[in-house]
Amino acid sequence: MDIDLLKTFLEVNKTRHFGRAADNLYLTPAAVSARVRQLEQLLSVDLFIRSRNNIQLTQAGERLLPHAETILLSWSRALQDVALKPEQAQQVNVGATHSLWSFGLHQCLSRLFQMLPAVAVRAVSHPSDQLTRMLMERTLDLAMLLEPPAMVDLKAEKIGQVKLVLVSNNADATSKTVWQSGYVYVDWGVSFEMFHAKRFGEEPRPVLHTNMGAIALDYLQHQEGAAYLPHSVLQQEHARPLYPVPGAPTFSRPLYAVSRASSDRAGIVEEVVALLNPLLV
Repeated sequence: MDIDLLKTFLEVNKTRHFGRAADNLYLTPAAVSARVRQLEQLLSVDLFIRSRNNIQLTQAGERLLPHAETILLSWSRALQDVALKPEQAQQVNVGATHSLWSFGLHQCLSRLFQMLPAVAVRAVSHPSDQLTRMLMERTLDLAMLLEPPAMVDLKAEKIGQVKLVLVSNNADATSKTVWQSGYVYVDWGVSFEMFHAKRFGEEPRPVLHTNMGAIALDYLQHQEGAAYLPHSVLQQEHARPLYPVPGAPTFSRPLYAVSRASSDRAGIVEEVVALLNPLLV
């Protein structure tokens, strides 16, 4: 099968528009339509319901979607494996959520480069559920997660801790006055949600709800407000300084390295985990 057919299918699904998909793929709309028709003929099914300004997946298209993503990820991994430099004997694929990479995990990559010069590292950012799926599909070797899944063939090892603190860009904010400014609620998982509800109830009414800490940080650089962010944010330089809110409760979560027990790269994964441990975000 031509791998470009799957790329085109995924791009049309993402944009829900043949013209925009064509622009993103540097093709003509006619070429995009021809590729989709070729894939449909190959599979003997219709993949899209075509109506004016409203392109939707058929049931067959919905079933193809995860397989197409997996095939492209596997193909990408294969290309990287065979293209390793002579001095690089192995490759390891490491994933984490965008928020974890943004607040400290990215710094651990330099440690890996120094300690494992013969290993090619591939780092990706995805939501935790997609990282878990990639582990099961063997397109990811190691995932950093706050809430490891309890699944057969997946093992989780605690390698550090994420400490969340309530920060504000107002140096005079207190645990009582901080809610009067723009509060940003960052979704740090079910455990944090329970902690937040128990400690604050309905008191903080967020002006913004997000699952990406970087969005909350950007908000605090432009608008007065507060948010729960990793403690490491206080050690970083920002155009608009951030301050811990006195008296506000902190929330700590274990950070886990999750991998497949039956991985064919178990050896290098164990080396990477040992180098990353301990981590404090």
